[in-house]
Amino acid sequence: MYGFVLGLAFFLMTKIAPQPTGSVIWWSFLTIQLGIGARLCWQRTGLPFVTTAMTLGALDCALLATFASRGMLYPALPSAWWPLVGSGMVACPTLLFVESRVNRDRWNQWRAFMQRSSVLDILRGRHIPNLRQPSQDAAGH
Repeated sequence: MYGFVLGLAFFLMTKIAPQPTGSVIWWSFLTIQLGIGARLCWQRTGLPFVTTAMTLGALDCALLATFASRGMLYPALPSAWWPLVGSGMVACPTLLFVESRVNRDRWNQWRAFMQRSSVLDILRGRHIPNLRQPSQDAAGH
């Protein structure tokens, strides 16, 4: 469901809303969501590859928001910028794939937790479970 809502919002903000304002708002929203998600992911899961993917996604979205603010709307970007934007678009899913193989147990725990998460849970950051083991210091040892 989250993917559907995201796709609908992308369409509305980048095609229906007045431009470039709609695109600036859209890419800025994703920048914030992914930035917060990256911080929460690291704090709660300690998964390095997915945290890096979210961070790179946030940087890519910030770049797209900056372009939109200057009237360069995705996907009609200057060709000189496509290697940077495109590398982020390739790196993020690649890092997720790597994470699913390197940290399979925690990845599967997160996937199971996500199946119970609603769109609102995702927007509020409640879809990221605490998968970190309590440290010995926290346990009083």
